[in-house]
Amino acid sequence: MRVLGTVILGLIILCVEVYLGVQSFYPQALQQEQADVVQGILENKKTIVDELSEQELAWLAQNKVIQVGVDANFYPLETFNERGQYTGIGGDYLRLLSSMTGMDFAVQRQQDWATVEELAQLKRIDLFMALAKTERRAEYLLFAEPYVNLPGMIMVPRTNTASNLTLDDLKGKKLAVVKNYYWDDYVAANYPDIVLVPARDTISAMQMVTNGEADAVIDYEFNLNEKIQVAGIYQLHTVGQIPSEFGHSVAVRTDLPELFSIMDKALAQITPEERKSIADSWLNKAKPAGNERRLQWYFFFFTQAVLLILLLISFVKSLARKAAIAKAKEIRAHMA
Repeated sequence: MRVLGTVILGLIILCVEVYLGVQSFYPQALQQEQADVVQGILENKKTIVDELSEQELAWLAQNKVIQVGVDANFYPLETFNERGQYTGIGGDYLRLLSSMTGMDFAVQRQQDWATVEELAQLKRIDLFMALAKTERRAEYLLFAEPYVNLPGMIMVPRTNTASNLTLDDLKGKKLAVVKNYYWDDYVAANYPDIVLVPARDTISAMQMVTNGEADAVIDYEFNLNEKIQVAGIYQLHTVGQIPSEFGHSVAVRTDLPELFSIMDKALAQITPEERKSIADSWLNKAKPAGNERRLQWYFFFFTQAVLLILLLISFVKSLARKAAIAKAKEIRAHMA
């Protein structure tokens, strides 16, 4: 009976593990289907083509496809889903702009953010959907009104017991930042005494801190929290929050004033209530954990499942053996 009790307990643990795994890696399976916020907004929108000037219409006729630069690892502002589709808050705005203007957009997915900005400077990218304004970027980009403004966050190793730190407290320290991100520009312009350590992406910047290559990391709060969940980096903790001077908005190259004017007219048709509903639909949505943690879950789940199956086989064999012994005793009793 002890073996049976162990098998039942193992099955209960396995069921709980399956539920928690689905909740972490496939949250959409346990959530009620959400209404399509963008589709609801579009029901009350009409095309803005009639509002465009002759110059803007002429520009549209000569420019069939607009190249869009995005950050593939910037959830929930912008990301790609499991089908490779561009989604997130920026993705929702792109759907709105496409429907309201009739324009075709081609999303360019690159390996890192620095490459995306380089392509824009080379005039191979026309438009950004989720970009924060900095002095450096303003030299070659025009920025629309921000549609969301989210704070930054400073994180340090858990061995560092400091709290309520500001950037002033990091003078002379090594601070990991994603190269060409807003915080890279912001710290360089306002805190020259901080030693910046550039990284290709947020996870790499966090790993620099865990590996001792930097004293702290700064990035947007939503981005750091998401990367903790995705990559399972739990060796860091938050010691300070930094307000962002500029929110995220649509940005267009300065040499494309007609495109900027068209985007600005379309964005002006999106009400503050509609902007809030788009942001809330993503900021309040559960994000599936990343591949690293998913693989760990698969390993432990299948290992436990195999062990449970072996235990069950052993239990069945034990019952069969006991039944055989009992049968043999019964036969011997009849023969006697």
